[in-house]
Amino acid sequence: MTAYHHFRSLCRVALPPLRSAWREWLSEDAPVIGYMLKVLLACLLAMWLSLRFELDQPRTAMLTVAIVMQSRSGMVFAKSYYRLIGTLVGVIVSFILVALFAQERIPFLLYMALWIGLCTAGSMIYRNHQSYAFVLAGYTLCIVGLPATLAPGQTFNIGITRISEILIGLFSATLVSDLIFPQRMWNMMLASVRRRFSDFSDLLRAAAVNPATVRTPETVSEPALLRFIGDIFRLETFRASAVMENDASRQNRLHLSQMNNEFMQVSTSFHAFEQLLKRQSRHGRPDIGAALLGIYRKLADSVSLDGRSAHNEQEALQISRQLSGYRKRFAQIAADTRSELAHTLSDRDRIELDTGIELLERLSDELYTYAKTYSAFAAPKDRKPTTSLNQQAPQQEMHFDTLAVALAGLRGALALAILSAVWILTDWRSGIEAITLGVITSTLFATSPSPGHTVKQFFIGAVLGTILAYFCNFHWLTQAQGFLLLAIAVSPGIMLAAWLTTRPSTAVVGSGMFMVYLMHIGFNSTYSANPVTFMNDAIADLLAVLLSGVLFSLIDLSNSRWSKLRTAQSLRRLVVSACRDALPFRRARLESAARDLVQRAGSAQRIAEEQDQLIVDWLLSTLEIGHAVIALREYLQEVHDSIVPPPMLKCLDAIANLYDDPTPAHRHDAISSIDLAMQHLSTDAMRLVLMQSTRHKLMTMLHFIHSALLDEESVLSANAIKRLENR
Repeated sequence: MTAYHHFRSLCRVALPPLRSAWREWLSEDAPVIGYMLKVLLACLLAMWLSLRFELDQPRTAMLTVAIVMQSRSGMVFAKSYYRLIGTLVGVIVSFILVALFAQERIPFLLYMALWIGLCTAGSMIYRNHQSYAFVLAGYTLCIVGLPATLAPGQTFNIGITRISEILIGLFSATLVSDLIFPQRMWNMMLASVRRRFSDFSDLLRAAAVNPATVRTPETVSEPALLRFIGDIFRLETFRASAVMENDASRQNRLHLSQMNNEFMQVSTSFHAFEQLLKRQSRHGRPDIGAALLGIYRKLADSVSLDGRSAHNEQEALQISRQLSGYRKRFAQIAADTRSELAHTLSDRDRIELDTGIELLERLSDELYTYAKTYSAFAAPKDRKPTTSLNQQAPQQEMHFDTLAVALAGLRGALALAILSAVWILTDWRSGIEAITLGVITSTLFATSPSPGHTVKQFFIGAVLGTILAYFCNFHWLTQAQGFLLLAIAVSPGIMLAAWLTTRPSTAVVGSGMFMVYLMHIGFNSTYSANPVTFMNDAIADLLAVLLSGVLFSLIDLSNSRWSKLRTAQSLRRLVVSACRDALPFRRARLESAARDLVQRAGSAQRIAEEQDQLIVDWLLSTLEIGHAVIALREYLQEVHDSIVPPPMLKCLDAIANLYDDPTPAHRHDAISSIDLAMQHLSTDAMRLVLMQSTRHKLMTMLHFIHSALLDEESVLSANAIKRLENR
């Protein structure tokens, strides 16, 4: 009995820490280990099927698994779908070029370079897995077309064999991903939506506790807005991948798109109000800022539940009800605030107060709409918004620098031309290997925010993969007898590469190791490793990656000052379009365009650098002024064309000129034109012609733009424009 009691006491002491360690392992390390095992199982399944069907290169199927395998099933389906499309297009183009230029290598390579350039440009224009399809269509031509030039009669067999091997890899990856511990995209998307709503609510409450009136020039919303840019496009990536899943994410994809656009609008309105508070604290009357802050704090209280943010959709539904009540009380709250300050305000102070109230009303309306859309996830299926309503949600548009796309295409074509010239002039046995990997790296990393750094990491992975392949080929495979020992021989390299890809800091290293390791595995349908061939191919691969790195350092302009200035110019053109293009130039279109430009430039992740800070400043200015201009033009639509004040049209033209060419003269013209427009609206004639509500809205928007242009800490200040001219 004494031993039994000792054992029970020991269990009471030891079991709680063990249970805690087990839960911690399940939450942190188990998903990583599960993913590694799924990758290994899918690779071995692809290898077994390839050997079973006696295909030439089982490693092609295994490499396909390594490329398309993701942690979530929807991502695997989407990437497999686009890989298949890209492969089929590449094979068809290979058949056409071989049929036309079977005996002429130079014309074949010229047209091939043109095709690679077009595919690289396409990968720069499109996002997500659509971009990857263009990459596949490009380098599949190398995989199929180049060997076919040496044996034109075998072109069809080579193409069909490669497609068969890739199909086996896609089948293995999707089967394992969907049947063994499947991870659905919907769970990830819902967690991302919940976290974003909670974080934004925390931001609203933090601004109420520590307002811009007592802070430094950098507002609390700026770093948060930059973080939200990445969240917005990450959710779009998840949504695009979830289309391949047959679960809740598929039915709600349009709902998510609508909510994404609503969030972009409400986050911009919040930043605009915070900027107004900051300017008011520096140049306005303190009592006006305090009054606006008092109204805002009531709004911040409406997004709180017992002093915290909503954690799920059910709590967000309660938040939407609180916001609905706040909106119903808003007119009375604003009237009470005006009456308290009525006897102490001048006409200009009254406009300042009304401008802040107008922004707060817009913020509360947009916040209510966003909360209501999010909380709809908690509603029963028969009460959710219908698809026909959701289809009104504007889609994310593509905005890119045409010159950057053209240079990327030139870089891909140049990589092929250089390696092809070396192959032809030296009769290099491993030339096809070098061309293939050179084209892969020069096209695959074209969309990376820092291609040079990415290629360096890939090169490290390529070296590690070469070393692993050497030991596997000449030490482990030589002892492998039967499929079981063969699987044991190739597993260490697969597991190590899969582990590296699970960590963001080493993901590219893992990808390089995966690709080179599986490309050099020394067996096809039979063991065929040869030390001389292995070393030639390894040197060819490393030289090809080095050449890609050199070309990226010479032709890549993503981190150059010139490229940043072009991105800033593209942002300014959005305001010009908002001033001059025919309506509707919807706010969602402006939001999508501006954020897409910054996302493609990678500046939101490199805000510490001065040139990237310049892009961020122009982003915030574009959203702030662009929204105000669009609202101004929408209010003007309420005015009959025959009585639209000419100073209003001149004002819009002056703002467009300022953003088209930021100079001190254009800034002065824009400010002066706004002053004249406000004076014109204040005349008795305009008071009689225009409805009071319309004139009030026009005055508040003009005043907001006027105060933003006068802000000496903005990117449009006199000093900032002078610095821009000096560049």
